[in-house]
Amino acid sequence: MRIALLTYSTKPRGGVVHTLNLAEAMARRGADVTVWSLARGGDEGFFRAVDPAVRVRLVPFPDRENETITERIVRSIDTLRAAFDPADFDIVHAQDCISANAVGTCIRTIHHLDQFTTPILV
Repeated sequence: MRIALLTYSTKPRGGVVHTLNLAEAMARRGADVTVWSLARGGDEGFFRAVDPAVRVRLVPFPDRENETITERIVRSIDTLRAAFDPADFDIVHAQDCISANAVGTCIRTIHHLDQFTTPILV
């Protein structure tokens, strides 16, 4: 069974930490797991080493000067969507609203409820 776990960042944020821990636990149980994320600003890896049993796919996401939050969010969704093919996986799991919007139908973890003020996230 091929499993994709998606998140929006390589930084030590709650959903990212959860994604890596979940991926490693699943890999220890024999699952074929790939973690997908945007690689902002030239990031070449996650904030910590990832168990080699887990595949990591980082999608380049260069910084853009004077980009608004809304523009960055829309570009994040579009960039991840263009790189990811859900047909390659049996299960697709998103950790956040950016990756969930990028992949469409998926299993989604909701860590907390937000009161978004950015219209694209509402």
